[in-house]
Amino acid sequence: MKRTTTPLAIVLFAFLLIPSEGAHAITVSPVSFDFEIAPGASRQDKILLINDTGERETFRLLVENFIASGEEGAQEYIHEDEPTSLASWVVVDQPAVTLDPGESAEFPYLINVPSDAEPGGHYATIFFSRGGTEGSTSGVGIMEQVGVLLLVRVPGDIREQASVESFQILNGPVLNRLPAEFNLRIRNTGSVHIRPKGTLVIRNLLGSVVARPLANPNTSAVLPNSIRKINTGWVKTVDISNGGFWTEAKNEWKNFAIGMYTVSIDSTYGSQNAALSGQEVRFWVLPWRLLLIALGMLAVLIVLIKGYNALLVQAALRKSRRKDFRNRA
Repeated sequence: MKRTTTPLAIVLFAFLLIPSEGAHAITVSPVSFDFEIAPGASRQDKILLINDTGERETFRLLVENFIASGEEGAQEYIHEDEPTSLASWVVVDQPAVTLDPGESAEFPYLINVPSDAEPGGHYATIFFSRGGTEGSTSGVGIMEQVGVLLLVRVPGDIREQASVESFQILNGPVLNRLPAEFNLRIRNTGSVHIRPKGTLVIRNLLGSVVARPLANPNTSAVLPNSIRKINTGWVKTVDISNGGFWTEAKNEWKNFAIGMYTVSIDSTYGSQNAALSGQEVRFWVLPWRLLLIALGMLAVLIVLIKGYNALLVQAALRKSRRKDFRNRA
């Protein structure tokens, strides 16, 4: 058995949630399938392949198992001369197809799960490739390829177990405006992949809930025996411009927040909706440009009020002097 990490596949992976485009020359749709198939049962579906090149091309199919690699959603492909597990369960009608420029074709495929299949998660990719050496998946510049991910859950005696490895704010702890960017690392010690769902709960200094951003906005999957980084955040608008003091002041107004905030996790995972719990995160938002402008306006207002009061006092004194003059006259 030989294990190889495929750079091109890493680019398309980002765990199942990148738009349905692969390399510029090959487009597939959808980019992933997530099935539950009982032992001894089958599941059929199809993949749309589009030739985006300007030439007539032949695309070959290859199916390989993979496991998680790192925390960014990459994967390590297990290249086997005789595939086992999910890769060996996948049946395709044809191993290659030739398409004219702009032409598309549908590829039906079938997953036959053996009756003695091990319960838990099984993972493979159906690769579509052009160029290079047939059967190779390891060389960028040797073979251009894009993959469709297969995540299969075989029910039975499975274990769903996960925990929060760490939870932190990436751009804190003191901000001048939103967004506040958070990094949630989840460890999966179970035997099947999970997709955490729920929100982060953001409270202000008084304890009131001010926002509930999604904890897993891309519904990213966490494979067994791995840690997955999930980035999320609290933002009011993404309409942010680059510029000097006044542009940044406008950005602070568009993404206004002020004071100390506390963030907790309200998220679950698995078929039993088990709770994910982790430490709270605190951060401050101090929009100093807006505060300077407010202080400046307050100073101007104070000067105006003092000036107005001085004018009133002077007017009253002049009126009093005229009255005294008339009385003496």
